[in-house]
Amino acid sequence: MKVKEAFLVAGFIALADTAVKGFIEKPPVKNYGFAYNRFDRHPKEVAAVSAALSGVMCAATALSSEDHRLPMSLILGGALSNTADRLIRGYVVDYIPMGKKIDGNISDIAIFAGAIAMAVTEAVSTSAEPK
Repeated sequence: MKVKEAFLVAGFIALADTAVKGFIEKPPVKNYGFAYNRFDRHPKEVAAVSAALSGVMCAATALSSEDHRLPMSLILGGALSNTADRLIRGYVVDYIPMGKKIDGNISDIAIFAGAIAMAVTEAVSTSAEPK
């Protein structure tokens, strides 16, 4: 995958998550912190860290190898949408119930899928290397 395509995938994920949030009728869950509301009493600091890490992810995606770009773009797209929520609203809008006291959104699913895809890609490339 080329860099431009990776950024298009990331943008699509961020826009899709944002679009869905526009159609939510039921009051969403407001996540002021990181996963499982960690550090929820420090939303400004969480937003700053999130923005910084999103910047790092942009650079890492652009510099990554071609076979790592799809997983990186999934993670980046999710990170960008969640960061935008934090900077604009002060919290991330979660609208998909995922279990006991856990809610998420398309961005969270993309981040998880990207992490799994990265692990699989790395495992396959490592096992294919000559010993």
